[in-house]
Amino acid sequence: MLPAKQFELLNQVAALHHRSLPTYLTYARPWVRSGSEANAAIIEDIAADHHDLVQRILRVLEADDRPVMLGDFPMNYTDLNDLSLDFILQELMHYERRLLKTLEEIASWMDRDQSSYLLVNMAIGMAMGHLENLAEANGDSPAMKA
Repeated sequence: MLPAKQFELLNQVAALHHRSLPTYLTYARPWVRSGSEANAAIIEDIAADHHDLVQRILRVLEADDRPVMLGDFPMNYTDLNDLSLDFILQELMHYERRLLKTLEEIASWMDRDQSSYLLVNMAIGMAMGHLENLAEANGDSPAMKA
C-alpha cells in the first residue's frame, strides 16, 4: 500500500496526463494545412503516451483500493478550438514546459524509494522527449520560417 502522500501525488500525475491538452486535442482537432499531417501526428503520439502513462499509474493506484480522481478538462482548452496547427504547436510547447516543471516539483516531494517515484520520473522523461519533438515540429512549421 502506498503512503497517503505518495498516493495523492501519483493521482495528481495521472490526472495531469488524463486531462492534458494533447489528450483534449484528440477530441477537438486543430485545423491542419495540407502537408502538415506529420506535425499533427505528433499531438496524437503525445496523447497516446499520456494515455499509456495513465494506465500504468491507474494499475498502481487501483491496487490500493482507494478512490482515484482524474477530473475534467479545463474549460480554457475550449479557447483553442478550431485554431491552426501552427498556433497549437506553440501552445503545446508552453504546455509541456509547464507540465515538466510541475512533474519535477512533484518528484521532489516524493519518497524516492517508492515505485511511484519511478513512474513520475518516467513522466518527466516523456515530457522532455515531447518538448524535443515539438521543437522539431515548430522548426518545420511554415509560420516559424516566415
